[in-house]
Amino acid sequence: MNAMLALASAAAGVFILLVVLRAALHKAMDFVELQGFVADYRLLPQAWIAPVAGALMGLEFVLAALVALPFSRGAGLLGCAVLFAGYAVAIAINLARGHTRIECGCGGAPQMLSTSLLLRNGVLAVLAVFAAWTMPSALTLPESLVVIGAGVFALALYLLFEQLNANRMYLKKRGSL
Repeated sequence: MNAMLALASAAAGVFILLVVLRAALHKAMDFVELQGFVADYRLLPQAWIAPVAGALMGLEFVLAALVALPFSRGAGLLGCAVLFAGYAVAIAINLARGHTRIECGCGGAPQMLSTSLLLRNGVLAVLAVFAAWTMPSALTLPESLVVIGAGVFALALYLLFEQLNANRMYLKKRGSL
């Protein structure tokens, strides 16, 4: 059973790496849009918006690199867990304020803030911690291929969830749901 746990941990690590890398690339593709997302959360003074947006983007790239490197994988995954938790706190603050018409800025399908995003971030944080604390020492080539495939498959399911959530929010807004 330890072998299965090691494979699951490694696959979770690949998945987290892909999620964080995708988010960082999304932020880098349109830095002006990213600043708008950060401003919409209304948690920072105006003068801090651009520096914090840049720091978040940079942090995501650094975390992706840390997760990708074997010697820093654990620290990178724990950093990702903290990042996901931090994003969840920002979402929760705005939900508590009644600010639900804010696009999360996560990348991919546009999603307005909702409790489903809190759940998603919680699951991501738990997966990152799981992957950090159950890291396999070494994998064979076939095991590595299985792990990469599983991580990519998990990302595909994640993207499907995001699109379904975006569709649900769109239909809810239009009164069709």
